[in-house]
Amino acid sequence: MSVRTRATAAYTKLRPYAPAVSFFGGFAWDAITLGRQIQPSDLFIAFGYLLGAGAILVAIGRGVRFRYSQYLNAVLQFFFGNVFSALFILYFLSSSDLPGYLVVLGLGALLVGNEFLESAYSELTLSWAFFALSAIMFFNFALAHLFRSINPFWFYLGTLLAMLLVVALRRLSTSARRSSAIPAFVAAGAMLALHAANFIPPVPLVKKDMFIAHDVRRANGGYVATIESPGFRFWRSSSAIFHRSGGERVYCFTSVFIPEGIDTTIRHRWQVKGEDGWTTTSVIPFRIAGGRKAGYRGFTFKQNVTPGQWRVIAETTSGAAIGIVEFRLEPGTPDDVKSVTR
Repeated sequence: MSVRTRATAAYTKLRPYAPAVSFFGGFAWDAITLGRQIQPSDLFIAFGYLLGAGAILVAIGRGVRFRYSQYLNAVLQFFFGNVFSALFILYFLSSSDLPGYLVVLGLGALLVGNEFLESAYSELTLSWAFFALSAIMFFNFALAHLFRSINPFWFYLGTLLAMLLVVALRRLSTSARRSSAIPAFVAAGAMLALHAANFIPPVPLVKKDMFIAHDVRRANGGYVATIESPGFRFWRSSSAIFHRSGGERVYCFTSVFIPEGIDTTIRHRWQVKGEDGWTTTSVIPFRIAGGRKAGYRGFTFKQNVTPGQWRVIAETTSGAAIGIVEFRLEPGTPDDVKSVTR
């Protein structure tokens, strides 16, 4: 058997896995190139994909026929793929805990599944459900940027606008064929339930940095923190163990990116782990303002702490997690500390 024949056979065998490989490769590239900051241009591009998908759905529903109309399903697949890809990256940047990552994983599953659904898009019931889900998640981002607010009200308004858009476009598209809107409304109901349970990442907030420190102070327009430096330990972060000497304070420093013009409050929820799980000992709010590329910086501290397993959750006032840092507090003096500037 020639090398070319073997290569062809190998390609044929691996071809079914190409969509998944393409997805993860594209995600890795986008994660590297986008960094941890969300640009307004990203939202305009995502909106263009969404409008394109809506226009194709109307054309398919009305039974439009022209020279290249046989490719409409493929074009719709292209638009949905780009919408899901953009939303995947945007929501991934704002995720910091398991519930948020589960939602992002669901978007990833839809993105991979989209590669196999070209023929299914002729059944408009499925297509409108995908469109509704995409529109809800897009408006959740867009309204926060437009009105400079992360109030949960905008999520509910965005859901309403998305469903009104679905209803309006379906009316335009059903002259030639009918489709059911029930799955679209089921998707909207599921998103509302996930939001109420704080499973939806707190877009457009993005955690830049979060750590536990022995001291945090202002200096030269920034912050200087003293943290433990235990050397190279690849299996845990440098702040996994915190040695407390006497009654010193324990600081939690957080840097969060937020778009320019948004002024809001986030909270540090300090929790200790006991036999019955995590118990909240205090919730300390502080203000943040958007616009700084490196993130808005703030900190809280506690002095009444006991040895054991602790964690601090940076969250919105509605309880959606922005970031989490976990550490074990032990009595004693650290072997080595270092200063970091943020």
